[in-house]
Amino acid sequence: MISIKNNRHKSTPRSRQIRYGKKLYLLAFLGIALLVAGAYVAYILFSPTIQKKSPEEIKAIAQEPVKQDKDAIFIPAVGVQAEIAQGDSSILDKGLAWNRLPKQGSPVSGGNMIITGHSFVWGLDPKHVKQNSIFYDLKNTKVGDEVLINWQGKQYKYAVQEVKQVKPNAVEIEYQSSKPRLTIYTCTPGGSADGRVVVVAVPSS
Repeated sequence: MISIKNNRHKSTPRSRQIRYGKKLYLLAFLGIALLVAGAYVAYILFSPTIQKKSPEEIKAIAQEPVKQDKDAIFIPAVGVQAEIAQGDSSILDKGLAWNRLPKQGSPVSGGNMIITGHSFVWGLDPKHVKQNSIFYDLKNTKVGDEVLINWQGKQYKYAVQEVKQVKPNAVEIEYQSSKPRLTIYTCTPGGSADGRVVVVAVPSS
């Protein structure tokens, strides 16, 4: 009979100690990595609310002379301030509010003026997150809150009439209206597949 020698080294207390030490180092490294990642995610998650301008600051900015070539939206009560632009959806990734379907309405022509923007954008750079998450606090808007629209060199005042959440396929929020109104919407905290936060405002004196 041919015997087969076992070439595996026998485990010694010293070798077991080394392997145990390596496992401890690995677990410690993974633990630290998870803590760092968790802290970063937490910072990113709440960063849009950090250093948010106060209602007084937003009002002060809104009272500055209106520029002909710089349309903007202000909702002082919830710290919303953003430039408005027309074009395609790439505007949303530039930290701007998108004037969708311009032919549906405007402060000048009446109808249903539609403005949308990101509520929250993930990113590796916290500054980028804050700049692009322009409607993060839109969900906190209340009936009666003031909305200011700088449009073509003039400022228009609106009062919030309704705040609601709808499904992603609720296209009726963009329908034309016989009376002038402003429809502002963004994704719910659950994301684009979850729904939309919709704020409807009407002209005020």
